[in-house]
Amino acid sequence: MIGMTCCTRVRCGIVLLIAFLFVITGCATDEEEVQEKRQKRLEDKEKRLARRPAQLKHFIREQEIGVRWERPVGGPARDDAVQLEPALSGSRVFAASADGNIMAVATGDGDVLWSVDVVSFYDEAERDTAFSPRADVIIGGVGLGADLVLVGTSAGDMVALNQSDGSLAWRTRMTSEVLAPPQADSSIVVAHAIDGRVTGHDVLDGSRQWMYTVSIPSLTIRGTATPLMLGEMVIAGFSNGRVVGLNKRTGVPMMDQRVAAAKGKSDLEKLIDIDGDMVTSGPILFVVSFQGNVVAINTQNGRILWARQASSALGLASGFGNVYVVSEDDHLIAMNEQNGENSWRNESLKNRSLSPPVTVSSFVVVSDYKGVMHVLAQTDGRFVARKRLDNQGMRAPVLADGNRMYAMGNSGRLYALEIR
Repeated sequence: MIGMTCCTRVRCGIVLLIAFLFVITGCATDEEEVQEKRQKRLEDKEKRLARRPAQLKHFIREQEIGVRWERPVGGPARDDAVQLEPALSGSRVFAASADGNIMAVATGDGDVLWSVDVVSFYDEAERDTAFSPRADVIIGGVGLGADLVLVGTSAGDMVALNQSDGSLAWRTRMTSEVLAPPQADSSIVVAHAIDGRVTGHDVLDGSRQWMYTVSIPSLTIRGTATPLMLGEMVIAGFSNGRVVGLNKRTGVPMMDQRVAAAKGKSDLEKLIDIDGDMVTSGPILFVVSFQGNVVAINTQNGRILWARQASSALGLASGFGNVYVVSEDDHLIAMNEQNGENSWRNESLKNRSLSPPVTVSSFVVVSDYKGVMHVLAQTDGRFVARKRLDNQGMRAPVLADGNRMYAMGNSGRLYALEIR
């Protein structure tokens, strides 16, 4: 009996020990899970805070943004990639809305000279298949040249109107959607479609004269850079991180340079699109890519003069010996044109979904997701003026004309402004 009792006690002790260890282990596991959840909540909170738009800070106003006039052009865009820019020719400014309206407005007093609905250029049978009631009608524009007003439509067409009265000059089928404003001079119309094709068209009838094609990645940012005409060359930036100079009469490459190289394993990490406006200073071309670089290229020989790491899909502006870029996190940066070194950096508008930068007189101008326009000095990046304009935000770049500006709000309103 004594032996039996000892064995029983030993077994009971072992069972109790095992049970105790299970309890301890369970408690430890529960505690680890609690800690992991707490850590994840902290990390999520930090990410939300990191993405939170910066609060606007007080500054001493040195200038004012005056509204000379404003006009409703049409309805807002459904697609955030649609950024319809106004265009200027003499004493007329041309604007388009995503729901199909195109308008010519006198710059002086804002009188509407003519207004047309681009859908009216399609017969009833075409309209049923060309346009979805849930999609934008005009998705690219406004481009000017050769007395034409040029837009891209969701029907896959480029439409050209006569500047004088808004009548249809021609329309031509494109290989894909054209989101960037087509460009033209007296001899050629050039458009860049989102499938990577750049095409040259006759100014009289829109017939295609040439086409240049590149292979694009499987995943790209929705949009393309606006083609840039420089002498006899048409410069185009692509979603594969390359910039190409084409003979504007033949489409034959005259220059080809890499701005960025894809890195990482995922398709997102490999995004290196050239999506925003390129700018020039004499023969020097400045280009920026997403998750890549700001690069200065001599267009006479295609050589890179300097490159600085940067990430932007908004494009560049230039002035006062600087190149201006809005970074991926909405920092406004001024880089010296000669060497790419930072002249100044303003981080006060972080995460405010800024529009592309534009230089206006001695200032650089951006707008944000709240429809607030910000004016900064080109010399040092300090704020000099600010004004809220459009309650639905402003994502298209402003059009500069001396110290005057024309801006399209996301609501579809055109504003004529003046810095004074």
